[in-house]
Amino acid sequence: MRKKNYIVLVSLIILPILFVTLIIYFNINAALHSLDNSAGIVVPKTEPKYHFAMICENMDDPFWLSVKKGVEKASEEFDVAVEFNWPVDSSFDEQYKCLDMAIVSNVDGIATYVWNEEETGKLIDKGVDKGIPVVTIRTDSKNSRRAAFVAVNSYSAGTEMGRMLISATGGRGNAVVVVSNKGTGGTVVQNLMISGITDALKNTPGLTLETVQYNYANFLSLEDTIQDLLINKPDLDAIISTNEKDTTLVAQRLIDLNKVYYSIIGYGDAPEILRYIDNGVIFGTVSANHEQMGYDAIKALVDLNEGGRTSAYFTVDTQLITKNNVGEYLETDEESDEE
Repeated sequence: MRKKNYIVLVSLIILPILFVTLIIYFNINAALHSLDNSAGIVVPKTEPKYHFAMICENMDDPFWLSVKKGVEKASEEFDVAVEFNWPVDSSFDEQYKCLDMAIVSNVDGIATYVWNEEETGKLIDKGVDKGIPVVTIRTDSKNSRRAAFVAVNSYSAGTEMGRMLISATGGRGNAVVVVSNKGTGGTVVQNLMISGITDALKNTPGLTLETVQYNYANFLSLEDTIQDLLINKPDLDAIISTNEKDTTLVAQRLIDLNKVYYSIIGYGDAPEILRYIDNGVIFGTVSANHEQMGYDAIKALVDLNEGGRTSAYFTVDTQLITKNNVGEYLETDEESDEE
């Protein structure tokens, strides 16, 4: 009888432990499976030939989300796994850690943005010394031993914005370019665009252009900056934004303030931006195929692993989107949603 009671007692203790263990096991398994389909890693349906790492600035930016779509396409086509890493903040230390971790992990290739040409360049060369091919995307480290650079021609995009501004204002009036003060590689892109805009306006003396900076670290800073502009610059005619996220925020802020009579020149082809162009809130934008950039970066790494060489430069074309042609892009966006 005592033996029977003992068995019952042990069973009452062990069974709950086994039950809890099974729950933990299945939860971990589910979490790992979920990870494969998150922004953290892209895997093909078959066994991957290579394991690459992509170092992004952040995954809240529409640019990087578009890049990821191109990476997903390349992942399936070339049977490669691509791990995404990005810093928790914009400090150099965090950005350094992300790239250094990929090098230490001894992946088969790395695609990275450049937050500081000199410091990033040192890490790129460290990776190359370990036999890891490195491709830069969006921003470049020209003096490093990176194998290829994938980007939009930011200067050319800026000149297109400048021409669009002339068209929107008739070549007369006052405009501002709203930029952030973030000290990463994105500043290089901004500066190249501003140079392009400025050069496009050289022969248009009736149009003045000013650069206005907002605090990138403050979530509400851009909204406050727009409101201050409208108060302090009563003769303002146009606002230019150099990235997709800011373009959407500028348009939304003007709607909130019921001030939709300014000419907004922006960047990107996010669904919200296309709708704003269609509704006349945004005059027009310059857009580029960022998905193609993600695809090209992975293709370059595959070429380097399989043949030891690739093209040194990959650039994607830009398109101008205005009220005249936005319908074409809206149709494409609707077809993508249906798929």
